[in-house]
Amino acid sequence: MEKQIIIVYFFIVFFCAPVFSENKKLTQFGYYGQVGVPLTAAIISLYDEDYIGFGEVIEGAVFTSLATYALKYTVREERPDESDKLSFPSGHTSSAAQGAAYLQFKYGWKYGLPAYAITGLVGYSRVQANKHYWHDVIAGALLGTAIQYAVTVKGYSFVSIAPYVGDDEVGLFVSAKF
Repeated sequence: MEKQIIIVYFFIVFFCAPVFSENKKLTQFGYYGQVGVPLTAAIISLYDEDYIGFGEVIEGAVFTSLATYALKYTVREERPDESDKLSFPSGHTSSAAQGAAYLQFKYGWKYGLPAYAITGLVGYSRVQANKHYWHDVIAGALLGTAIQYAVTVKGYSFVSIAPYVGDDEVGLFVSAKF
């Protein structure tokens, strides 16, 4: 079954993308993919009752978003379509790559490869829609992957959540490191 999934995603990325190159459905896919990949990662963690992993995917998403926008407003590169929005790096791609990286680091290539294939299609959709250059997409993918690597693999977490039970109370203890 795993080989079949890989073959299907390989087919989608390498054969279907050129067919949809001028299609608005591919652009829409990019919008959905940026949210769908990290959301799927979070749902899988919750389904597996992996609350630490759920925290990691949420933390990775927050830091990826913050880093993406910090870079956008630092670099201030114009988009190829000359719209008012900033180009570098691609936020759609960084978001999708962050979710894909989490799935790969936490569950292996069985989940990671299809998620990275979707991320590639999200990036392609941004270039074909004339919203980003290829270097924006590559930078976004590297950024999302690197941040999730730091959180999931290296354990650079800034937030800790722990349940506590007292004599007459139950709650959560949340702490943040700065």
